[in-house]
Amino acid sequence: MATPKASTLIKLLANYLQVPSRMKLLISCTKYVFSYLMRHHSRREIEKALQFHLAETEIELSNLLRIDFQRVHNELLLHLSASYTKVFNGLKLLSTYDEHYKGNIESTEDMADYLQPRLLGVLAFFDSQLLISSIPVEEKKLTLKSLTSIIQLMGPKHVTFVRYKIMNTLRIGLRFKENGFPEISCCAWNAFVRHVELPALGDMLSPISATLLPLIQQLPAQSAEIFQFLFVENKEALCSHFHEIYYLPDIPELSNVQFWLKQYASDLSSQSDLKTKISHSLRGVAHESLDVQIHALSKLKNLLHTSHLQLHQYMLDSENADAIVSQLISVLLSVCRVPDQKIRCLAGECLGEVGAIDPGRLELMSNNPKEEMAKFQASTEDDNFVFGLINEIIRAFLASTETRVQDCASLALQDLLQIYSISDKGDEKEGQGSKLWKRFPEHVQEILQPLLSSKYVSSSVCTWENLQKPIYGSAKGSKYKDWISTWTAYLSSRVSQDRPFKVFQACSPIARHDTSIALYVLPHIILQVLLDGAEPDLQDLHSEIMEVLNQVRKSDTRQGSVADFRHMSAQTIFSVLDYLTKWRTNRAQVKASEMPSSKEPVYLKDKGYNTINIFLKQIPQDILAEACFNCDAYTRALMHFEQFIRNKDRNIQDHLDFLQRLYVAMDEPDGVAGVAAIRQAQPTLVQQILAHQSVGQYQDAEACYERAVQLEPNEISHHHGWLRSLIELGQLNKALMHADGVLANKPAWTSQLNSYRVEAASKLGDWDKLESHVKLEKDNRNWAVGLGKILLAIRDGKEDMVKRHLNNVRSELMGPLSAATMESGSYLRGYEYIVRLHMLNEIEQVQKVLFNFSTNAEKMDCGGESDKMNLEDLLNQWDARLKFMQPSFRIQEPILTFRRTLLTLIPNNDQLKEQIGKWLLSTAMVAREAGYLQTAYGSLIQAASYNLPEFCLEKAKWFWGKGQNDQALSCLQKGMAEHFPEQLKKQNTKAAKEKLFTYAQAQLLYARYCDETSSMDSNTILRLYKEVTTICREWEDGYFSLAKYYDKMKNSILDDGDNTLKQGEFIIYVVKYYSVSLQYGNQYIYQSLPRLLSLWLDYGSTVVQSAQRLPPQRPILQSLNSVIDQLSRKLAPYQLFTAFPQLISRICHANSDVFMQLVKIIAKLLYSFPAQAMWMLMAVSKSSYPKRVQRCQEIFEQAKLMNEELGKFLMDATKLTERLLELSERHCTNIQPLSLSQHFKPLKRLLDDSNFSRIIVPLQSSMTVTLPMTSTGNKADHNPFPSDPVYINTFEDTIEILPSLQKPKKITIRGSDGHLYVMMCKPKDDLRKDCRLMEFNTIVNKFLRKDPEARKRQLLIRTYTVIPLNEECGIIEWVNNTSGLQHILRKLYREKGLQISNRELRSYIPSLQAPIERKLELFRQLLSLHPCVFHEWFLRTFPDPTAWYNARLAYARTSAVMNMVGYMLGLGDRHGENILMDSTTGDCVHVDFNCLFNKGETFEWPERVPFRFTNNMIGAMGPMGYEGIFRQACEVTLRVLRNQMDPLMSILKPFIYDPLVEWQKTNKMQRSHQVNSGEITNEQALTHVQMIEHRMRGILASKTKPRGLPLSVEGQVNNLIQEATSETLLCQMYIGWAAYL
Repeated sequence: MATPKASTLIKLLANYLQVPSRMKLLISCTKYVFSYLMRHHSRREIEKALQFHLAETEIELSNLLRIDFQRVHNELLLHLSASYTKVFNGLKLLSTYDEHYKGNIESTEDMADYLQPRLLGVLAFFDSQLLISSIPVEEKKLTLKSLTSIIQLMGPKHVTFVRYKIMNTLRIGLRFKENGFPEISCCAWNAFVRHVELPALGDMLSPISATLLPLIQQLPAQSAEIFQFLFVENKEALCSHFHEIYYLPDIPELSNVQFWLKQYASDLSSQSDLKTKISHSLRGVAHESLDVQIHALSKLKNLLHTSHLQLHQYMLDSENADAIVSQLISVLLSVCRVPDQKIRCLAGECLGEVGAIDPGRLELMSNNPKEEMAKFQASTEDDNFVFGLINEIIRAFLASTETRVQDCASLALQDLLQIYSISDKGDEKEGQGSKLWKRFPEHVQEILQPLLSSKYVSSSVCTWENLQKPIYGSAKGSKYKDWISTWTAYLSSRVSQDRPFKVFQACSPIARHDTSIALYVLPHIILQVLLDGAEPDLQDLHSEIMEVLNQVRKSDTRQGSVADFRHMSAQTIFSVLDYLTKWRTNRAQVKASEMPSSKEPVYLKDKGYNTINIFLKQIPQDILAEACFNCDAYTRALMHFEQFIRNKDRNIQDHLDFLQRLYVAMDEPDGVAGVAAIRQAQPTLVQQILAHQSVGQYQDAEACYERAVQLEPNEISHHHGWLRSLIELGQLNKALMHADGVLANKPAWTSQLNSYRVEAASKLGDWDKLESHVKLEKDNRNWAVGLGKILLAIRDGKEDMVKRHLNNVRSELMGPLSAATMESGSYLRGYEYIVRLHMLNEIEQVQKVLFNFSTNAEKMDCGGESDKMNLEDLLNQWDARLKFMQPSFRIQEPILTFRRTLLTLIPNNDQLKEQIGKWLLSTAMVAREAGYLQTAYGSLIQAASYNLPEFCLEKAKWFWGKGQNDQALSCLQKGMAEHFPEQLKKQNTKAAKEKLFTYAQAQLLYARYCDETSSMDSNTILRLYKEVTTICREWEDGYFSLAKYYDKMKNSILDDGDNTLKQGEFIIYVVKYYSVSLQYGNQYIYQSLPRLLSLWLDYGSTVVQSAQRLPPQRPILQSLNSVIDQLSRKLAPYQLFTAFPQLISRICHANSDVFMQLVKIIAKLLYSFPAQAMWMLMAVSKSSYPKRVQRCQEIFEQAKLMNEELGKFLMDATKLTERLLELSERHCTNIQPLSLSQHFKPLKRLLDDSNFSRIIVPLQSSMTVTLPMTSTGNKADHNPFPSDPVYINTFEDTIEILPSLQKPKKITIRGSDGHLYVMMCKPKDDLRKDCRLMEFNTIVNKFLRKDPEARKRQLLIRTYTVIPLNEECGIIEWVNNTSGLQHILRKLYREKGLQISNRELRSYIPSLQAPIERKLELFRQLLSLHPCVFHEWFLRTFPDPTAWYNARLAYARTSAVMNMVGYMLGLGDRHGENILMDSTTGDCVHVDFNCLFNKGETFEWPERVPFRFTNNMIGAMGPMGYEGIFRQACEVTLRVLRNQMDPLMSILKPFIYDPLVEWQKTNKMQRSHQVNSGEITNEQALTHVQMIEHRMRGILASKTKPRGLPLSVEGQVNNLIQEATSETLLCQMYIGWAAYL
């Protein structure tokens, strides 16, 4: 062998291979030579050969081997399976040449320890062996067999260490289906699962099982061994993960495995409700492994489908959907971002299965600025940045199925660990690296561990000389993934700072494969490039961003991947700009806090701040706004547009068209109304069209379009609009004719206008026309065209075509939805697409029911049984799905229309015809309620032909809406005569009962219309109302309306001084019918219960006062008492509890019979709800009136008779109240914190007592009754307090003293749930006023939620718990996440260097007697020193555009509601500290209601304005100020207050009987009607209550103004806004009120 011949041969080979010399050839082949020798020759032969090798190369073997040490090992180990012993010995020999290895290899354990540092390199080599296509199959088989041997050699300790890497190598092996390969794969997997430590195997169970599914089909028997090992032999150790495995096929080989899986899964499912099942599925959906995600989504889809009834309950059982629904949607939206198309489409199917639930019912957005700022990553040095980046790369590492991606991730992780010195070796100093290591969870540390010593190097080097710029749209930027990875990699090469450069270079390879990592680092790279500040780079950056924005700005009708690319690219630019804006804000705040006393903005001297600020200003806000508009990112467009207007004080009049288009697109008619209100010029034709469209006046819009086409016949946009108007009006034939006519003249427009013909033909069900128009659409991916194709395929019964079109249309929707999910608030932005997914799901359901097509869900073997659904079930399900959708016309109309079209495909079915008619009426109703009367008429015309009994109801409401009252009455008369014969009442079928109910509705509507038009005498109307209750004896509305009419007659026929006897007879009827209505539902409980109680209690007082004069009143009172007695027995306790404060305010009632009834009711409620009632009764038990205390004790005694255990509870509650009173009243000279254990030992002892009763923390959530949502009666088993009660465990030791005048104490309660709850103990303040006002506000909220207009705008008042403890002290629930308006403004002024000191301020204070001109002059000077800055708080606090827009809407609307309510109640003292802003929602929260009933008008500086509405508050509402959103909210609120005047006054009247302390003091000289019982009628309170009544009616009533005639709602709102913003009035306010802020 080692002869001269051999030398010659080697030389020939070298020449042939073009290697310069045989020495070079031998050196390069050492690894193969060594491996071959070790495996095939004896020791003597090896020595001889090595000597020859030394002679030829003149290099020692040890040195030669070290040159390529890793590869020598690789080559040897490649043959481990074929020559185990020889390879083992070869490795042993190699170990002697390793300078780092000091051991001696005697056993396999020694060998495993020796190989461990090289294992990752070996696996990477094996990957390439399997992946390189030129390597023959036999060699690949050898590779896989040797991998099995390596696993067995290394043992569990070392295999577990690199388990994810081995698993990926094994995954590659599954790709080969050649003869014999699957068997080798199976052996390798079998060895692998047996050599991973059991604790680590648990987390891998799901991905392993999902990955091995193809093997089960190929080799059921062999693969069953693996599953047998995992699920049977190790069931005890791994069973906690069994619920994740739900996709194994039912085959005999796996029967034992399935048995155990079912055992453990059934344990879980038998105990678990749907919520638990959904939670389990969601874990799989959020899993890193794509295989697991796919199976989890398939299972979830099946689960949602089979459990739709329960799911709908979660959505409809209360005002907001259950938290699990919000969680479900959040996870599904996050999955929409996954690049894998299959997963996206499955997520889309699941979203369709859930349905397009109204965004207002979900709680998806949570804004916490403190948390956001804490998480903000200002630079690459920030721990959060490193932590987030490593976790992001770990996600990519675990998700990757390609070894190339996994190696890039490993390289990045290895380099990042080195750059940041992250290690598992804790040092004494606890540096950044050690701290970071400890932050990672254990499973992440396990993945990072091998990479602490790995030696990956990048093989590719990028050159950027010939890169075309801008990259977007060039050869390297024609697809989203190419563009973002190229741009990221290029920019990272432009970073000049050393450490950031290394960080970004490390991430560059993995960012090429994973867009989410590119997205994570891109903002940081751009920031760094900007801060490094090389001019050419800044220029490149600017031109790249502008290229994307300008491309997106152009309107583009292309669909599909091109549109997705534009959407995703634009969203990427938006994210980058968001980050830079946040960085700028953060920098300014950091710099300002470093020098808080500076008179000028410090940050303006900071180089970094200025660089970013200048760059951001170079990007025109108007171009940004237009780009956002084209991406359907409307809230973002509005945000940039407003900044554009504000930046240079541009005249908004020039830009109103864009603002109007924006509000139309956002479906915000209030905004459109605001634009119209501020427009100074006459509106153009286009502007009029937009205004008409926003309020659904499509007929008027159509007329405008007709004129526009005459003026500009070649402008295609007019035809777009005209056709859209005709389709919206339901004039589909006219739309088809118009489109045909236009296209006959202009065939070139076909590609743009044909889709309208498709839409009209499909809505008409005109199949021939639809077919001919769809044929023209080859590549159009338009939504209407897609639906047209699906409908045609269903008509033709082509199942496969339907599926194909469904999948195409669905994947089209997922692109823009995926772009929308890149920012928070994505559900709202993507809602339009979710509605379309909802529609696609209904197509699948129709297929299933009507055409017996099998759907995907049934084909997938997911363990769910195929469920058969009949037509009735389907219609019921669709009905439920419609109920939880957004109730707007724009959302519901397309769905109703599409359902009608779907059902027309079914031949002759009367049930369907009736259903189609009902849906037409539903469409008419939705349109009418939106004010779209013209569109509603179109639907009514179509519905008329179905001759439904409900038709007359909807038609009458339509006439009424148009103001044609006589036609409305006539329509109802004719309809009732035609559809409801007399004998209907005698029939007892289900259909007859439904028809009777419709009859009752029609009769009630007729009675109401007669009542409102006064078209009949009162006895006839009364008879009509009574007739309703005989037609339908169990309907709440009938009895409620009858009682209301009796009430109206009582008030109008009889003056108060008139015959009280006659009044009493009416009162009996009113009380009786109100109480009957409450037995059948709670819809009107807040109107009927307070009213009937007021009538009963007031009549009782009247009887006492006139007992001598009118003895016959007693029998009437007895009758009333017996009605109340029956009521208290028949109603569920929680219904009565809604009026608990009203009941306890009257416990000093003078009539003993009335008092006895009161005692019975209150005691029953105390027995039923001791936890809540106790807090409300404590103030009465500690009253300064002996009579009230005595009566309260009588109630306690009565309750104790019902339940003896209440005695201990009430005793403990009383002790707690006394201790809290001591705490509140403790005098404090300074604001040093107090200690509970030192200063309040009795309270500490009380709470530490183990026998202390369980007393709830008085939170609003646990004190407010939740009523059942369904009207089907008041189930006694309903739980009115569904959230788990939180009991007081203890108080935290530190008690803060707040610095205000009364020195209130801030206490922290630790609840039984472990959370902390903050309360404020307030002394020297009668909190009964605040408490009553909170009750008033709570009821106002109930009425706002019931009113369609208010509900649509989500109008509300923010409330919190107020618990009076006696007449002078109480506790108030602390409102978290809020800051005072004054604090916010002063902070902003301080940052800008605009703050003025108190000394300077004094020079602007006029004297009280100064003339108005002087006051005005000084006020205007102050205004000029305080420009509007409040809008900046919203931009900073809510950097996300959707959160910003929602917060600002919430601010405008909560302000409007509270301003109206505050004005009604005469609420004053609204200085900047009594108005708080919620930094999580934007809500405006009012606190401190001490100054009620126009008390502010009596101050030394009398309050002149009705509410606080200063420049800053108006400026923060946007460029339209108070027009639009704010004004409309005021008008809606005021209308609700007027409509609900009676029940609201019932809540305020207790003030008359439970007078405030301050009124007693002023009232000593006046005579109070005080019957010796202790109930006081207070004349001052009467005056106040009357004034409130006047204001509610629209009479401008105050102490300083003469009374005038009532104003309309609009007139009163306008008058109030004018007063609140009048500089003449504001300049007369006290300086401490700060009208200039």
